Amino acid sequence: MHTSEETETADESLLRTVHDRTAVLDVCLLLSVPMALLAVASLPLAVRESFVFEYTDPTLTTALVSPFVHLTPVHLGTNLAVYALVVPVAYLLSVLSGQRRRFRVVFVSLVLACPLTLSYLNLAIVRQSVGVGFSGVLMAFYGYLPLALAAYLDRQFDIGPERQTGPLLFFSGLTLMTGLTFIAVRAHRVAVPLRGTMVPVTWLLSVTLLGVLAALTLTVALYVLSGVGEWWPSRATLTDAAARTGYFELAVVSAVLFLAVPVATFPVDPIIVDSVVNLYVHLLGYALGFIGTYATVTLDRVLFTASPQL
Repeated sequence: MHTSEETETADESLLRTVHDRTAVLDVCLLLSVPMALLAVASLPLAVRESFVFEYTDPTLTTALVSPFVHLTPVHLGTNLAVYALVVPVAYLLSVLSGQRRRFRVVFVSLVLACPLTLSYLNLAIVRQSVGVGFSGVLMAFYGYLPLALAAYLDRQFDIGPERQTGPLLFFSGLTLMTGLTFIAVRAHRVAVPLRGTMVPVTWLLSVTLLGVLAALTLTVALYVLSGVGEWWPSRATLTDAAARTGYFELAVVSAVLFLAVPVATFPVDPIIVDSVVNLYVHLLGYALGFIGTYATVTLDRVLFTASPQL
């Protein structure tokens, strides 16, 4: 049984670790995106509208700039709120698992690569619409969260290994997103333009999503079954983890956040006023954030196994 004095020491230890490992550069990185979004939001509406990414008339400039553009305060506020939850938590998990350098590389890479990549991947679905907002890049940051949480659980509680827990979390999130998308498709008719007419594809999408959902559920089950003997946490491990005040709460908050973000970003009613939530770019961002990071980490582990972590 732990006394209140021991609890205070644990709390202080976590705070001291974060304080000692946090650099001014990290704070600047974390604040750079909100400052950029607010700076763009201060521009006149006409200027911001000129930077939206039109799918029927795409340009390199709008592809790069449109993710930083928001036309309404609600859209901006929502993205800033999600950023304030996801990115600092991912940073704390990285710092406390000894992966601060990894976070820096991932952060800069996603900010530089995602706007252009996600904008042009949107062209895969032909439609007369526009793309605007930072949510796709946000979902790429969220795609890093499974790996950050896996590394944290492995480092702090010996629940891992990271290479197995990370994909398990990723596919779990993807399963949740697919299920929410299926509900949204079933609740609203979906049609696509074909030779000048709108063709309903609700049933086709529904069947496809059911197949994907079944495949993802099987994948998650196989990950769980393959890891039961190797890394499944015992009661003693969970008891010891719960006793680590501060560290345990961060793990719980991170897990809740991981499950909550898809519910917020894949609404069962994607139609808001006169616009539709771009579920496609949210899914792309999530996949790009995880796959790109996981592939880089795996390659780094193979080529530079002996390189120290900063």
